[in-house]
Amino acid sequence: MSIGEKMKKVFRSVLFLGIGGVSMHQLALAFKEKGYTVYGYDQKKSEYTNKCIEAGIVVTNRFRREYLQVDFCVKTGAIKDDNKYVINLKKLNSPIFDRAEILANLCREFKCVIAVAGTHGKSTTASIIYEILHRAGKKVSCHIGADVFAPRFKCGDDFLVVEACEYNKSFLRLKPTISVVTNVEAEHLDTYKNIFNLKTAFLTFLKRGEKRFVFDSASVDFLKRTKNVTFVSKTKLNINPKIKGEYNLNNISLAIAVAHELNIDDSTIIKAVNSFSGVPRRYEYLGKYDNAKIFIDYAHHPTELKSFIQAFSTEFPDYKIVFQPHTYSRTKMFLKKFLQALKDVKNLCIFKEYPAREKKNLGLGAHDLYLELKKYNQGVRYGASMKSLLNFVSGCEPVAFVGAGDIDKFAKKIVKSYQKNC
Repeated sequence: MSIGEKMKKVFRSVLFLGIGGVSMHQLALAFKEKGYTVYGYDQKKSEYTNKCIEAGIVVTNRFRREYLQVDFCVKTGAIKDDNKYVINLKKLNSPIFDRAEILANLCREFKCVIAVAGTHGKSTTASIIYEILHRAGKKVSCHIGADVFAPRFKCGDDFLVVEACEYNKSFLRLKPTISVVTNVEAEHLDTYKNIFNLKTAFLTFLKRGEKRFVFDSASVDFLKRTKNVTFVSKTKLNINPKIKGEYNLNNISLAIAVAHELNIDDSTIIKAVNSFSGVPRRYEYLGKYDNAKIFIDYAHHPTELKSFIQAFSTEFPDYKIVFQPHTYSRTKMFLKKFLQALKDVKNLCIFKEYPAREKKNLGLGAHDLYLELKKYNQGVRYGASMKSLLNFVSGCEPVAFVGAGDIDKFAKKIVKSYQKNC
């Protein structure tokens, strides 16, 4: 019996472990809408846990034995086997499903699933596809890693646009109607061990789609022996997008190709692309601190970082960058590429790392990166506090706070503190 069949016949209550995640809270809301009794656990309060509470989901940050009576549990990868809920649910032989497994099951309730994978740009590309379909009047849901929209995940819609993440090989659980790949570079090698395994996984994902689209670049040359793939080049449509950067033009072009496959007219496509204001934390303007404009960006891979700096410096020749390394293993693995991306930034501050799930023995920290950069860039600074950031930001040069950790929260506090004192 499949998971879906079990859910229809037996399951009516569910516990989400790690409900505060961007994907998990959307799934929890979807189950709530389907009529399930939903409970949630997360160590930290957030805007996502607040959204769940507002929808009538009971969320706790403690162990509550009564929650063990649920029919099944969904957990994110951040929840380990030593979690008290996991230990006790296993003793009770209660079903525990992985987040990706549940998402894959829900995808079966849509007529057309468009899954977007790639090392960079998948959130933006998926968001543009959703925007085009929405403007075209389609019944479309989305499940996207960036919190672009008030989550619309209505089982029974005709279309679902889903961001397909390669971490933990979760995207291999999907069976999309249309599979999309933006690019492929070395990433998440803690999961894949080497680039060959990573490329094999992307090839497998691409083949799972009935229709297949890839943006044509050197990074995807290994996919060119695959049959029935459309390799997309830059669009020739006369567009005037709000979002900046050459990399975003690639994302737009890929989204347009998918829209054409779905028979959406150029007029609708152009209006959607030109009105699309971007994904949160992707070249996002927050406000000002004194005379300095403050931006945030999610770039945490050297290629993303280099692309963002190129776009930012083109718009603002005099600029400052605050970069927060994300995980110790990534900093160590891509040290040379980080040095290459950052060594010529005149006004640069390396902020304390965001370790995520890792411990220091797995690699290098922010201060290690700072010391290496100091060999090439004498002006680089290191910061580990709000005070150090305020000292760096002071002036009139635009400042970008860059990274996938909590650096955006510091940037927002800085802007808020200035607005409060005005």
